[in-house]
Amino acid sequence: MTDQDNVMHFVEYYVEFHRKISTEWHRRLDRIISGSQAMILKTLGMKGRQKVSTLAEMLRITPGAVTSLSDKLIVNGYATRIRDETDRRVVYLEITDQGREVMQKYRAESRAAVKQFFAGLSEEDIQHLTRIYEQVLQNLHHGNEGKCE
Repeated sequence: MTDQDNVMHFVEYYVEFHRKISTEWHRRLDRIISGSQAMILKTLGMKGRQKVSTLAEMLRITPGAVTSLSDKLIVNGYATRIRDETDRRVVYLEITDQGREVMQKYRAESRAAVKQFFAGLSEEDIQHLTRIYEQVLQNLHHGNEGKCE
């Protein structure tokens, strides 16, 4: 088998791997909350109350997307809006106790999924995968002239 054949064979496995991991990840985790909602709650849990515009910048999504996602979080009791006392135009988003609980479930299910996905791999295999993906990301970073972060 030539190097080109090996690369094409790898690409076929990679595409199938990515598709199946993504499908299983969404099947397991979206029943708890969406990945985008989880990103917001994780940020609020780590950094405390935040303005919508600040969240949008940190998460690299539009303020409108943050507002739409936060509406869903608020309806479910996972977050709350708080108006600034000195400037009522400024609105903050804050995680609730119920939001912290749902994030605990989300993290536990994430860990269980990863454990299942990589079951049977040795520590050495995991180290090799990590090294390989670090190199690929580095290649992408350099190929995009610093645009990848």
